[in-house]
Amino acid sequence: MKRFLPAILGIAALAAVPFVVRNSFFLHVCILVLMWTVLGAAWNVLGGFAGQVSFGHAALFAVGAYTTIILYLKGGLAPWWGIPLGGLAAALVSLPIGLLCFRLRGPYFSLATLAVAEIVKLVALNWESVTAGSVGYLITSLPPVTLLGSSINWEGKVPFYVAAAVLTVVALAATGWLRNSRIGAYLVAIRENEDAAEAVGIDTVRTKVVTFALSAFLAGMGGGFYAFYFRYVDPDAVAGIGLSMEMVFIAVVGGLGTVGGPFIGAVFLTAVAELVRERFQVGHLIFYGLFMMLVIRFMPEGIWGRVRRIVGAKAGR
Repeated sequence: MKRFLPAILGIAALAAVPFVVRNSFFLHVCILVLMWTVLGAAWNVLGGFAGQVSFGHAALFAVGAYTTIILYLKGGLAPWWGIPLGGLAAALVSLPIGLLCFRLRGPYFSLATLAVAEIVKLVALNWESVTAGSVGYLITSLPPVTLLGSSINWEGKVPFYVAAAVLTVVALAATGWLRNSRIGAYLVAIRENEDAAEAVGIDTVRTKVVTFALSAFLAGMGGGFYAFYFRYVDPDAVAGIGLSMEMVFIAVVGGLGTVGGPFIGAVFLTAVAELVRERFQVGHLIFYGLFMMLVIRFMPEGIWGRVRRIVGAKAGR
C-alpha cells in the first residue's frame, strides 16, 4: 500500500483541482502544466532512462497533432479516439526514424534527430494537400458530444483539464512501469555503458527503438491534445525546435530518469513562466533563463532528484 500511496494521493489531487480552482486563467495554467508533464515524460522515457538526447521530439508532436486534427475535421472522429490514434501514428513514424538514427551515438544521434525534425517541418509546410501548408488547420467550434450517455460541452476548460489529467496519469504510469521493468534495466545499462550492455547480450538498437516508440506515442498524444485545446495547428506552432527544447528543459529541471521529475519540471517552468508573463509581460523570458541556469548549475540531478537525495539522506540517519 505504501508503494502506491503517492500515486493514489496524486490522482486524488488531480481530481480535486476543478472543484478548487474556479479562476479560468489558473485552470488554463493547470492544463498547460499537465500537457507539458506528458511531453516532459515522453522525452524523459528516451533521454532520461536511455540517455539518448533527442532534439527531434517536435516532429512526433507534430505527427500526433496533424493526425488528430485531420481525423476530426475530415472524418468527424471524436477527441478520445483521435488523440490515441495521433499517438499511434507518431509511434509508427518513430520506427523507421529510430532504426536509422540509433545506428549513431552521442552528438551524432542528437544532430540526426534535429535534422528529422526539420524535415518533418518542411514536409508539413510543402505538403499542402494534407497539412494545409503554412495556413494550417483551424477548429472553429467543438460541438457537444456524447460519451457514455452524457453530453460534454467543450466550450469550458474543465473537460480539457480532465482530458489532460487522464493523459498525465497514463504518461506517468507508463514511466513508472518502464522504471520497474526489465526493459528499464536494459535502458539503464545502455545509458551507463552501451558497449558493456551489448557485451552481455542486450540488443541495444531494438531496445532503443521500442523505447523510442513508447516515447513517440506519448509525445503524439500530447500533440493531439494540443490540437484540440488550442484549436489551431500549423508547422510553426507544432514542429518548431523550441518545442523539442522545452521538453528537454522540463525533463532536465525536474530530474532525468525519475517518474515525478517531468511534473515538477512542468510546474516550475510552465506555471511559473505563465504567472510571471501575466505580471511582467516581456520580462518573463529573463526570469525563465535565470531559473534554468540556477537549476542546472546547483541541482544537476534536477529538482526532484535533489529532493529524493535529501529525503534519502535524512531517512538514512
